[in-house]
Amino acid sequence: MTKKKSLAALSLSLAFILALVGCGQANNNSSGNEGAGGKTVLEYYTWTDEEDYMTKVVEVFNSQNSDIEVHMNTISNNADEYNTKIMNNLSGGSTMDVYSINGTSSLGLYSSKGQLVELTDRIKEANMDVSAYGPSFQDITSVLTEGKYYALPYRTSQYALFYNKTLFEEAGIEYPAQMTWNEYADLAKSLTKGEGADKQWGGYYADWIIAPLGALQEGSTVLDDSLDPLANWLDYLDRLYYKDGSHMSYKQMKAESIDWIKQFESGNVAMMINGEWTINMLKADIAAGKTDIEFDMAPMPLPEGMNDPITVGGVSTFIGINPQSKNADAAFKFVQFVTGEQGESIIAESSVLPAYASEKTQESFLTATGLQGSGFFFEANTVVENQPVPNIDEVNRVFNEQRDLFLFQEQDSATAIQNFIKNRQSVLNK
Repeated sequence: MTKKKSLAALSLSLAFILALVGCGQANNNSSGNEGAGGKTVLEYYTWTDEEDYMTKVVEVFNSQNSDIEVHMNTISNNADEYNTKIMNNLSGGSTMDVYSINGTSSLGLYSSKGQLVELTDRIKEANMDVSAYGPSFQDITSVLTEGKYYALPYRTSQYALFYNKTLFEEAGIEYPAQMTWNEYADLAKSLTKGEGADKQWGGYYADWIIAPLGALQEGSTVLDDSLDPLANWLDYLDRLYYKDGSHMSYKQMKAESIDWIKQFESGNVAMMINGEWTINMLKADIAAGKTDIEFDMAPMPLPEGMNDPITVGGVSTFIGINPQSKNADAAFKFVQFVTGEQGESIIAESSVLPAYASEKTQESFLTATGLQGSGFFFEANTVVENQPVPNIDEVNRVFNEQRDLFLFQEQDSATAIQNFIKNRQSVLNK
């Protein structure tokens, strides 16, 4: 389905391209920090959620490079805190050489401020196959940077349907497979029963998932002129939360600050729509003895009339080089390793979906997850969750404000969309 984008959004994209073209270059002087035995020491920063698997990547890289030693530093998972501290490092003369970037909006932020080294020539000289990162990465670079590269991805995100195998077996119902959103709603309603502490929810749709998944699958975005698919998606959420009562309501989740992963792990939720990170989190909690849930996954439901599997996501986590680094050559060698087949295979061994697609990385991921349905991630077409344009975070914020009012049942979907269009225009005109 083709949608007509607003002229304001397109003009902003052009402006952003021009901003990115001016990104800074690195000092290639390799006489930076030195460790024991004359090693080049690289200071690498990421957030705490990544510590487990990125520690393994760093250890293997260090073992294979006798002249380079990577020190990993971690910062709180909170996006605002992480970005603030990284920006302070970038502007305050920190010895930080390499850092991770969470999301395309953050990539745009750092790029537009000249806080990432352009890697285009280095990538060509190293003969790196960037097509292995899939079409979403190519969309970002072609739209925003005219084919130039300022960071490389090492994780990708995709939504799927997770389910509690035990609850399906107890109900005598076959495990879920590809279905439509309407079929999902009907199935969730049939699996909902009980009251109070004994309540079993047929499904769970976390309050923090802002992306209008069903509308995105249809080809619609929050930047379109016609937002009928978004209005329809809001009405669909109202069905799940209130009309059918098959999902814990938006009001209850907000009022009780429900932890989505603990809710699923408690064993009283049959199905849950969520991202690929769910696998790593559930397996870690199972290994730690926090839950004994038996789970698997299935394709994300589809809008009516669609047959081929479509999910939402795209490359989501990147790594780039500080333009102030005095160790750019060594830093790029580390970036190559992290985002190449060997580093990505190590990441995949922790049940984390790698950005680099190859038989080896796919095999590592499928073996690590041990899930029958995890092959879906490699079979589905992926549509981008956030459009690669400036101010997309602000657009999402004003959409979420109106979505909140709707899901708190303080306005209808038509009013929510009308107010969003008005508020969106003020953001796009900035």
